[in-house]
Amino acid sequence: MKKYVLFLSIVSLCAFSARGQNVDVNGRIVSATDHEPVIGASVSVKGTANGTVTGLDGDFRLSTAPDAVLVISYVGFVTAEIPVEGRSVLHAVLHEDLKALDEVVVVGYGTQKKVNLTGAVNTVRADRITGKPVTSLVSALTGEAAGMTVTQRSGQPGGTSQQSIRIRGVGTWGNAEPLVLVDGVSMSINDVIPSEVESVSVLKDAASASIYGSRAANGVILITTRQGEKGEIKLRYDGNIGFQTSTRIPEMVSSWQYAELYNKGMANEGRTSDLFPPERIARMKAGGDPDRLEGSTDWYGEVLNRAAPQHIHQVSATGGNEKMTYMGLLGYSGQQGIIPSTSYERYNARINTKTQLTPWMNLGFNLSYLNSTREEPAGGARAAFQLLARALPYIPVRFSDDTWSYLSIQTNPVRKTNGDYGMNTVANSTVMTQISPEITPFKGMLVKGVFGYETNTALDKTFNKIVEYGAFEPAGQPATVDGARNRQTDRWTMYRNLTANVSATYEFDPATSHNFKIMAGASAESFKYAYTLASRQDFPNNDFTEINGGDPNTAAAEGNSTYAALVSLFGRLNYVFADRYLFEANFRYDGSSRFAAGHRYGLFPSLSAGWRISEEAFFEGLRTYVPNLKIRGSWGILGNQQIDNYQFLSTYGASSASGAYLYGGNISSGYAETVMGNPLITWETARSYNAGVDVSLFDNRLQAAFDWYTRTTDNILLSLRAPAALGISPSMQNAGSVENRGWEVSLNWQDRMSDDFGYRIGFNLSDVQNKITDLRGYRSPTDALTIRIEGEPVDALYGYESLGICTSPELYEKYKDVMHTFNGNWNIGDMILHDRSGDGKIGAEDKIVMGNQIPRYVFGLNLGFDYRNLDFSCFFQGVGKADGYVGNVMLKPLNNISARVDHYEKSFDPLNPDPKAFYPRLTAAWEYNYETNQSYWVQNASYVRLKNLQLGYTFRLPRLGIEKLRLTLSGENMFTLTKFIAWDPETEAGSIDMYPIVAIYSFGVNVTF
Repeated sequence: MKKYVLFLSIVSLCAFSARGQNVDVNGRIVSATDHEPVIGASVSVKGTANGTVTGLDGDFRLSTAPDAVLVISYVGFVTAEIPVEGRSVLHAVLHEDLKALDEVVVVGYGTQKKVNLTGAVNTVRADRITGKPVTSLVSALTGEAAGMTVTQRSGQPGGTSQQSIRIRGVGTWGNAEPLVLVDGVSMSINDVIPSEVESVSVLKDAASASIYGSRAANGVILITTRQGEKGEIKLRYDGNIGFQTSTRIPEMVSSWQYAELYNKGMANEGRTSDLFPPERIARMKAGGDPDRLEGSTDWYGEVLNRAAPQHIHQVSATGGNEKMTYMGLLGYSGQQGIIPSTSYERYNARINTKTQLTPWMNLGFNLSYLNSTREEPAGGARAAFQLLARALPYIPVRFSDDTWSYLSIQTNPVRKTNGDYGMNTVANSTVMTQISPEITPFKGMLVKGVFGYETNTALDKTFNKIVEYGAFEPAGQPATVDGARNRQTDRWTMYRNLTANVSATYEFDPATSHNFKIMAGASAESFKYAYTLASRQDFPNNDFTEINGGDPNTAAAEGNSTYAALVSLFGRLNYVFADRYLFEANFRYDGSSRFAAGHRYGLFPSLSAGWRISEEAFFEGLRTYVPNLKIRGSWGILGNQQIDNYQFLSTYGASSASGAYLYGGNISSGYAETVMGNPLITWETARSYNAGVDVSLFDNRLQAAFDWYTRTTDNILLSLRAPAALGISPSMQNAGSVENRGWEVSLNWQDRMSDDFGYRIGFNLSDVQNKITDLRGYRSPTDALTIRIEGEPVDALYGYESLGICTSPELYEKYKDVMHTFNGNWNIGDMILHDRSGDGKIGAEDKIVMGNQIPRYVFGLNLGFDYRNLDFSCFFQGVGKADGYVGNVMLKPLNNISARVDHYEKSFDPLNPDPKAFYPRLTAAWEYNYETNQSYWVQNASYVRLKNLQLGYTFRLPRLGIEKLRLTLSGENMFTLTKFIAWDPETEAGSIDMYPIVAIYSFGVNVTF
């Protein structure tokens, strides 16, 4: 106690003696959101010119009077005033000014203040992308923006072709992908690395997207990559190591369960079999002898890797001064698939610089390189995975003498996936160079140029081996060969894109209530694609995998190239009056080489307006509670020119039949017209209307937006029916129309309870109703699972209406006459189809639209908090309404196919009828119940998925030269709630092959020096 009193006395004496003289204050400024140091913050003594700025660690040092007040300010943060009170050490936490932080968003050919936006634009910040343990930007964007639906149908490493983005529904049955621009240059979103991204803007309506004219009908995604920062060089390492496992795999029957199902299926057909007598089934239950086909093999377990590893690494450096800033990074990622022999390896590099050449001119230079290699078994991993549903459980992988087994289809799934059948390797290389000058000739005027060059080359090599299976007498397996000839196929492809655009922006802001901003520009782009394919067969053995090793007499080659160009003029006018009344007009005039002269130019305008009610004088009393309230509306016309080249020209090809002619007594091949051209085809056009409300409440802690929209796409290209007498394929015509109507809502709450604790809640929900409004009488084939007909959604599920399972003799008597016209073997336990036409038989005229596979009520829920150095976030994503379809090979049992435990437990048994049975009766030979497209197999594909969960902790270790060390534990696709049977609900409807979607569990390290 005496020591404590003595200590207080000394402190008081020091404080008293310090009065009247300056003290040296050392301090550190950090952000309240993530406790990151605030670099370059202004620290000044209130009422004086005495001040300084914070360094790279957010630190400062200042000499001042002990009773002074420090004023701390930085763009995007609320200015803080902190009394010194004689302290020599002072730490401050700056809170984000939410209104200022979101003030500017990226739009077409520039930026705009968010409060002045009249279009529908969503922005996804880098921190919502870079923290996820995924290698694909498409995956990272899932659920992040209202109205943007991301579907991931595959977990294959590098399998980006099975991912899709749709903005506000499907407006065409051609290419429905949005336009993607990276720093102003058109690129594939699959060539963008998530860690390179600074922000993503999603332009959804005509007001925001019409500046891109003929390519904007499906929406626009603007990606801005990371840039350098002024200050000393800052080095950063980001690493992530994890493993993958499948989200959902069906439980298959054991060998004895399969045997009992087989016998039951034979009995249901009125047949008998001695394949599985009771004594053999008893041996199977006891373990049995695999050499005599009495064991029990878990084929999914034998093939799938339950913990496939992946790792991602990146080193980056940023820095600069008043004249130049730079950002450079090097990255590597490696991913092994859960199916053996599937893998993906990627190297990436990027350097972005910005140089102040003169006081009135900046020059940006971006260079990126991407090199990737994807491998899978020859024939495709998806097709190989299909075999697991067919593999019979009583057949072992190998017999006791190490001989490979094969099924009745003479394929072993383990061999099919381990490389024994050969490999397919796709090596891809992409280089993008961009030069971006910016000139400010006088105040208010900005001239920008973007000159970009992108080239992509790929080599796709596939070697199909001759695969031999040995004989094994105890099992009765004879020797056989799968594939009589080996074959090597090489395909080289090249894609090149040249971009040049120049825009000039002038902003006139007089000392009045009027603000004008005018932008005009021009652009030219050219695209070239070429491929060459070569192949040979009959190699001397399976070890020669270069084409020269094959028989020259089997050599084959083909190749082609296409070229397209687009030239454009564009402009925009923004007018703001008194910060309340907003107006914007856009136009783009495009000319495309994809159309014939006289039809290749189109004008795409848009108009939009907004009213900031919160800025009106009558709103003054409510502004404290509602700082921002804006209503907005837009109209515009967008285009879609994403069709195959040369559709306006007739196609000619060599032919020995229709193009043959007699010359010198010999029949020679000639050229004949194979596809009619149509010089009248032109753009698909989309008319879009949008009405929206933006509101901020509770000191900007709650921000909400609501949009209602309608988009009608006309002149959709399709091939109408033509008389068979025409003799060639008919031309494409502008004939279809599709309508999308929907709404979107987003809510975001962010608050801090104290300097130590903050939390956030974000929610978005959107809906779209899709309908084909005109097909000029066209009707797609009725024997397919999907159909396009007027009044129904695009690619609606189509088939017979099922009335359920015939579970009683009474139902049999009622429906037998009708059902026997469709299936002579129909009996109790089979599916009943509805005779809708009432003609006493089942035929194509009885088919109906069974469901809509376009997702509705797509939502995302983001939750997170930070407490001191600890942070936590979780993200739920899902679909409230969607129809999926199961059946065919991936669900039906028996007939050289295995069966699921559900088949064993829930199939209808005519000898022991259960009216609640889910599956129809089993049959061993024919599969009417499963192979007939019918509404019974249309399943509810809605789901809720824990898309991402992350827990992180940040260390500050300045003594070790480490500014920040952050450790994270994260998971992706951790669990899914759904009623969809058998497979993941994002599985493609009716698919007979697939690659399982994966969950990822990982550990991450982020170090900043």
